Amino acid sequence: MNVTDIQTTFVSDTRNRIAIIAGLAVLTLGGNLLAMVLGAPEGLLPLPSLPLTIPIILASYWYPRRGILFSVCFASIYAVTTYFLSPPAPLLAYAILPRAILLVLIGGVVAFLATKLRESEQQMNQIIEFLPDATFAIDREGKVIAWNRAIEEMTGVKKEAMLGRGDYEYAVPFYGEARPLLADRILQGDPEAGYPSVRRSGDVLVAEIHTPLLRGGRGAHIRFAATALLDRSGRVTGAIESIRDVSDEVMTEAALQNAGRQLNTLTGILRTDLANRLAVLYGHLSVGVMKFDDPEILSFIDDLNDAANGIRRQIEISREFRDLGTSPPAWIPVQQAIGKAAATLSFGDVSLDPWTERLEIFADPHLATVFTHLFENSLAPGAKASRIVVTYQLRPEGCAIIVEDDGTGIPDAEKEDLFAQKAESYGHGLFLAHEILAITGIAIRETGTFGTGAKFEILVPSEGYRIV
Repeated sequence: MNVTDIQTTFVSDTRNRIAIIAGLAVLTLGGNLLAMVLGAPEGLLPLPSLPLTIPIILASYWYPRRGILFSVCFASIYAVTTYFLSPPAPLLAYAILPRAILLVLIGGVVAFLATKLRESEQQMNQIIEFLPDATFAIDREGKVIAWNRAIEEMTGVKKEAMLGRGDYEYAVPFYGEARPLLADRILQGDPEAGYPSVRRSGDVLVAEIHTPLLRGGRGAHIRFAATALLDRSGRVTGAIESIRDVSDEVMTEAALQNAGRQLNTLTGILRTDLANRLAVLYGHLSVGVMKFDDPEILSFIDDLNDAANGIRRQIEISREFRDLGTSPPAWIPVQQAIGKAAATLSFGDVSLDPWTERLEIFADPHLATVFTHLFENSLAPGAKASRIVVTYQLRPEGCAIIVEDDGTGIPDAEKEDLFAQKAESYGHGLFLAHEILAITGIAIRETGTFGTGAKFEILVPSEGYRIV
């Protein structure tokens, strides 16, 4: 224990505080009496001397409820002794009384400020105490100043055993050894050290790591979030860190990924089997066309062929949907997605003008597929388009990415079911485009005028886009 710890422990003891206040009171009042006996009465001074205010300030700060009473008693003793021991003088009582009142006022002001400070500290402690996430805070020297109920339950270490501890002892319940946590990295200015990945969200640093000692020694995946504590001038006075056990989330995500892989494998096998059986069916239908010449039989074969084509179309759509939603959404540069889509198509004499260089949106990684199907709609022979333009507009509700052409457009009667799940929509892939965008809450609609060209608006919510 260093000198600072000894001083803090000594002053925090109630009996020591009372002894300090009583000793200072005796010394200051005794000094005042001695000064008057030696011929320099305190009554000659316009204000009470500074030493007289020290015991009042300490008593009012340490014990706000009793500080005013102590100030009154102290001021009364001061006034009485000064009055009777001072040489007779005109209006002596009127000279002493204001100084006694001033001593009481000093005690009252200090007691009021100390009460408000304690109320503020208590509110802050209660907020931290009842946070649902395990939370602790350290001061500039790395000593624990807060250790809430949730972290007690997570680590099994009580608050009384951790408050005031330093030297990275708060890391022992997580790692079995004293080592810096993310809060220490913030104070030291190197938050990335010791963590495989750290991301910043405003002023908060977030990191995830596996700790071996939690959950009864089975280990747990932990998400740390830490930020600096600042004073009014912006100087760092400490750091606060919250800790959340995300083991269930990690296991759930891993299970979903495994289920997705298994489902994709199963659907791939089914698609292959169906395709093989369809090939056999097409072979029989071809033989039937060559073998029979009865119109009714040929009409029946045509119906079977249409049904087989429908099955084949469903297989193709299921192949496009195979990986949809299996990868997490990310911030995707729109211009890059447009270029990727354009590289898979033949535009011929149709020009493509994208104007989205700085725009990024939070979307499924298959965003390029959306633009592929929108471009295919404009490149269809019946569309008769010669130019496709992609721009964006910032609106109060978010950002609108506009894909428009100068072709014939889409009849109003077809717009209502344009993105519906039906066979004629699958040919243009607009249903698939709608589903890809819907994963991250992005809407799409067609607002063009028939006869002047198609105009698709991709409506991105305000939190789902950024200009870089």
